[in-house]
Amino acid sequence: MQAHTGLLIFLLATLSAIGFRTSSLYHPNVVMTLLFANLAQKVFRPKSPASYQWLSGSLAFILPILVILLLLATLGYLSFYPQWLGGLVLFLCLDIQHERRAKRIAILLKQQQKAAARQLLGAMVNRDVETLSLMGICKACLDSLALRGIRHFYLVIVFYLIGGPLLALSYKLMLLCEHAWRSKMRPDTSFIRPLQISLSILEWLPVRGLVIIMALTQNLGKTLHYLKHYGQFYRPVGSGWILSLFAANLNTQLAGPRFYQQQRFDNMRIGSDAPPEAETIVLMLRLLATLRWFFLCALCLCWLTINILTH
Repeated sequence: MQAHTGLLIFLLATLSAIGFRTSSLYHPNVVMTLLFANLAQKVFRPKSPASYQWLSGSLAFILPILVILLLLATLGYLSFYPQWLGGLVLFLCLDIQHERRAKRIAILLKQQQKAAARQLLGAMVNRDVETLSLMGICKACLDSLALRGIRHFYLVIVFYLIGGPLLALSYKLMLLCEHAWRSKMRPDTSFIRPLQISLSILEWLPVRGLVIIMALTQNLGKTLHYLKHYGQFYRPVGSGWILSLFAANLNTQLAGPRFYQQQRFDNMRIGSDAPPEAETIVLMLRLLATLRWFFLCALCLCWLTINILTH
C-alpha cells in the first residue's frame, strides 16, 4: 500500500508540474533566486584573491542550502503526512516554464520580431543577447531548452527517486544558485567554481545514463558519433553530452562562442548540420514532450514491475 501511495504522489506531483502553470510572482524558485543573487552581491569581491573567492563561494552556497534542508527535515519530522510533503517539494522543484517562453520566441522569430525575441530570451539565459542574430537567438534558445529541460526536470526526478525530496531539493537549489550567480559574474570566476564542480560531480553519472537511455529511443548511432567527436571535448562535459544528444536528433548545430559580461568565451560548436532556425525550436519542443511522456511511462512501468516482483 505504501509503495502504491508513493507512486500516486509521484505521478500527481509530476503531472501537476507539467499541466499546472504557477505564476512567477509567488513561486519559491523566484524567491530563492533573489536570495542567492543578493547573497552573492554582498559576499562576492571581484578583486579578492582566488583562495578567498573559493572559500567565500563555497560557504555562500553550502550554508543557505543546509539551513533550508534542516528546516524541511524538521517540518517533515513533525508532519503527519511526510510523503505528501515530499510530493509537494517535487512539484515545486520540477520546472518546464521555460518551454512557454521558447514557444513565444519561435513565434516572434517567424514574425521577424527579433528585438522582442531577444528581450524574451534574456529572461531565459545569462549570456549577452543584445547583438545576437536570428541564428544566434535560435542557438541560445535551443541550448537553454536542452540544458534546462534535462536538469530541471529529468535530473530532479532521478535525484528524488535516489535520495528522496531532500536530495532533489538540494540539487534544485544548487541549480538556482548557479543561475543567480552567473547573472552577476562571468562563468570563469573563482567564486562560482566550487558550486560548478559540485554540480559536475553530482551530475556525472545521471547525465550520462539519461543521455544513453534517451539516445536508444532516437538516433543512437548519430548520438554516439557526436559524443565521441564533440561531447567529450565540450566544457563542461556534462553540458556537452546533453547538447550532443539534441544536436544529433534535431539534425542541427548547437553551442559555439558566446558573450558573458561583454567578454567573449570560445567553445566548440556541436554538430555538422545546418544552423538552427525558428522551426527548429518548435521541433525541439515536440521532442522534449515526446521524451518526457516516454520517460514517465517507462518509469511507472519499472516501478510497478519491481513492486509486483518483490511482493
